[in-house]
Amino acid sequence: MRFVVAVKQVPDTTLIRVDEHGSLIRQGIPAILDPYAEHALEAVLGLKKPGDTVTVVTMGPPQAEAVLRRCLEIGADEAYLLADAAFAGADVHATAKTLSVFVKRVVPDATLIICGKQAADGDTGEVPAELAQMLGISQFCYVTQLKRNGDGFLVTQDYGDEQRDCRVPAGSVLSVAEGDLNRRLPSIKRYLEATALPITVLNRVQLMLGAYSVGLKGSRTKIVESHAVRTVRTGKIFDGTDPVKAAAHLKEML
Repeated sequence: MRFVVAVKQVPDTTLIRVDEHGSLIRQGIPAILDPYAEHALEAVLGLKKPGDTVTVVTMGPPQAEAVLRRCLEIGADEAYLLADAAFAGADVHATAKTLSVFVKRVVPDATLIICGKQAADGDTGEVPAELAQMLGISQFCYVTQLKRNGDGFLVTQDYGDEQRDCRVPAGSVLSVAEGDLNRRLPSIKRYLEATALPITVLNRVQLMLGAYSVGLKGSRTKIVESHAVRTVRTGKIFDGTDPVKAAAHLKEML
């Protein structure tokens, strides 16, 4: 089986700034492997058997190689970096478009395509659904458990107020919800092996994508404004010795 995991390099969310287009400014900001993507990779590695291949892919600048190297250290077998100046400023539509073409041209035999439920920087959670739509395949979101079941898979989806167990056919897109915070650490042997593994870099031309179908030019949305919402909580203390007065006060407050 061949599992494809879409990962992302994200900036430290406490230091995020945006430019005049509403796009994230990543230069000079410390970057890490997106935690949700790492949960997705962990879920796949828990399924892996001898003979299976785990492929990781990310779209980003050259420095995104660092997160792919991290994925190789954790246990991925091969890595692809989709890097091109034309990819800059992509919204969820343009991102899904690029990833869908990568799947069609490079890994058409993918058994499962797995993403995190969202990215820690954008938080839209839309890419897995758009990717599935563009590929014309099924999507299963909010996956908390993933198991093999013959030629297919069994998943548990957590919708908050209910859980659903589903049979998943091969060739589907999954988006994985939060996983175990106590994730695996690579051994020294695996770390050394991963440093020698190649990372394949593909640009727009190699993927045969038009300049107006990717990046900012291929985006369908435009961010008008972006700002953080901060909630200020206030509390009041009053004497509740007398229950009658306390009840009257609560009634007045409510």
